[in-house]
Amino acid sequence: MALMGLMLFFTLPRLGDNPFLDDSRQSSRWLIGKVQSLKESAIRDQKQYSLHFDLDNGLIWETNESMAPEDIEDAALNRSYSLPDGLRIIDIEYPQKGKIYTGQSEIIFYKAGYTDKALVHMQEDDTYLTFLIEPFLSNVQFFETYAGFGE
Repeated sequence: MALMGLMLFFTLPRLGDNPFLDDSRQSSRWLIGKVQSLKESAIRDQKQYSLHFDLDNGLIWETNESMAPEDIEDAALNRSYSLPDGLRIIDIEYPQKGKIYTGQSEIIFYKAGYTDKALVHMQEDDTYLTFLIEPFLSNVQFFETYAGFGE
């Protein structure tokens, strides 16, 4: 018991400084998990899913093609994920459409198993985060810098 007490005494202070426990890391893990989940759901359910971003308010929510208009509105108002204070979406970048800085944007997950190619850029204080969503890959690439398609 004494040995376990000593181990906890020395390890608990380190958990407070763990970068994987802060809000931006938690939001990063949530976004990566959501993208992977929507890709799988689109194939499994044979429905087109969309991941919506409200860049002005820091909200993210999902919809699918079989939802009624009132359900889509409810998803945006009541079932959205809110980014923590200090973390904001800078823009969503598409290879063809360019960058979306304000308003709403969406990434579509098709039932054939592919998705729109996009970069999601976020910022917390001086730290930039970039998420690369590839059309045919299930994993999201994550960069701790502001990366663009031209780079």
